[in-house]
Amino acid sequence: MARTILYGGTFNPIHKGHLDICIRAREAVDAHRVLLMPAALPPHKFSGWLAPDRDRLAMCSLAGQDHGFFQASDEELRRGGRSYTVETLRALAAREPEEQFWLLIGSDMFLTFTQWREWREIARMASLLVASRENGDREELLAQREALAREGIEALLLDNPPLPMSSTEIRRELRETGTSDKVPAGVLAYIRERGLYLHDPEDLPYLREYIRPLMTDYRYRHSLGVEKQAARMARLYGADVRKASLAGILHDVCKDMPKGPLLQNILESGIINGIDFTASPQLIHGYAGALYLQSHMGIHDPEIIDAVRYHTTARAGMSLLETIIYLADLTSEDREYGDVALMRRLCDEDLRGAMVHALAHTVGELAKKGKPVCPDTKGACEQYGVTIPAMNGGTV
Repeated sequence: MARTILYGGTFNPIHKGHLDICIRAREAVDAHRVLLMPAALPPHKFSGWLAPDRDRLAMCSLAGQDHGFFQASDEELRRGGRSYTVETLRALAAREPEEQFWLLIGSDMFLTFTQWREWREIARMASLLVASRENGDREELLAQREALAREGIEALLLDNPPLPMSSTEIRRELRETGTSDKVPAGVLAYIRERGLYLHDPEDLPYLREYIRPLMTDYRYRHSLGVEKQAARMARLYGADVRKASLAGILHDVCKDMPKGPLLQNILESGIINGIDFTASPQLIHGYAGALYLQSHMGIHDPEIIDAVRYHTTARAGMSLLETIIYLADLTSEDREYGDVALMRRLCDEDLRGAMVHALAHTVGELAKKGKPVCPDTKGACEQYGVTIPAMNGGTV
């Protein structure tokens, strides 16, 4: 029976330590191939700034090009959302029922294995290969192996030196020096060509390039327009221009992504604010965008996060930055609805008046379409004294 090793991770970036572990694992079980599988969104951790999916997949391909047994797999990237190993193994096993799968994991993942989703099912579909990550963890790994053996689960512990390399430290090294001897030469060349990890995650010129492939042409032009309008309003009202520009360019980062995986991430985060996203799918991208900035882009400034989260709904008690982004989204130069000129004038002259007019416009449009008004928007309407109109025969 042919043997395949599955090795997943963020690979942000993939480095020589990853490859060394895979080579040792392949020799240990005489596997004919090693699948390098970048995760779309890892369920176990936030990973700081996460390079785009296509780049992490390309780096995996380049990393293994000198060894014929490495294959880069886009299985989890194509599926999107949280990357659960049990779902990946089910898909692989269904396509290749005669293959024997080995799951290669580090000691930290092995020690928490019983917290994984459907961990017994994982162990049924794949044998466990464990690589040590730290000096002195052998005794703890042996104890965990014994505990799993009592559950009928066998695990093979590799006899490898601890893995000293950290993707976090490699990203820092790349940003500070522009190079690292810890990544394969082909991967380093790709990083330099694409400008990955070489910029501050809040560098505006870089962010404009980062979001470009994530959006349609229209959405990209709109985002540039919101950035411009937000910066202008920030200067007018004494807000932080840099933060306004960042929130403006990023406010729609998830707008053109598939809604299913985005909604899954929102629901798993627990931050749903009482919204029925099935009835109001147009609200998904704001809440998902706030999560995406943290999990994929290494942006954790709470003011920027909240400005992105509430740019569609508004809410009671909005900060100045949130208010500016909410209004900039409605008044960017690409907007063409009936009274947009009035809205732009109000944004220049009367911020409160602009909010009243914007909220009245929003709830009026929702009423025309028979859509509910979410709790956050209700809170903003109450604060600004905006009446929510009757809708579907009743008052919302």
